[in-house]
Amino acid sequence: MRNHLLSRSLIAVFAILFLLGCGYHFKGKENNLPRDIQTVAIPIFKNNTTETNIENLFTNAVIAEFVKGKELKLVDVNQADAVIYGTLKEYHNDTLTYSGGGRVSQYRVRIVAEVSLVRTKTGKVIWRAKNLQEFEDYDASTDTITNEARKKEAIQKLAKFMAEMIHDRMLENF
Repeated sequence: MRNHLLSRSLIAVFAILFLLGCGYHFKGKENNLPRDIQTVAIPIFKNNTTETNIENLFTNAVIAEFVKGKELKLVDVNQADAVIYGTLKEYHNDTLTYSGGGRVSQYRVRIVAEVSLVRTKTGKVIWRAKNLQEFEDYDASTDTITNEARKKEAIQKLAKFMAEMIHDRMLENF
């Protein structure tokens, strides 16, 4: 009984040491940016796509994520230690599946973006993701208004998800 307890304890200790040693950590408040980067500005993303107004959705999602995170203070560009620049490079809204009658039953929205964090004083890029891309699927409707509403909801979900990814990768240097 005593040997069984001792072996279980050793296994637990080794498992903890292994997890710590392999770099495993919980998502949270880690900030691996240079210590002098305390403030950041986020101007409106550039939109190089054919889809209008998505730059506002993506910019607002990134701003919301950094406000929620509280690791960096958001300020105007002329007061910032660094600036987050974003460009929406590609937008695709493709048919994903068809129903039995040949009607579209599902669409997939895909966005490709480039995002960088640039030091204000020197213009040096601190972090960059050149081809950040994700997709979101949505159900098709025969009603045009419903279809547009579902597409917009898919784009909003995509913006939120990509903003979380940008925030986490930028601060944790993944």
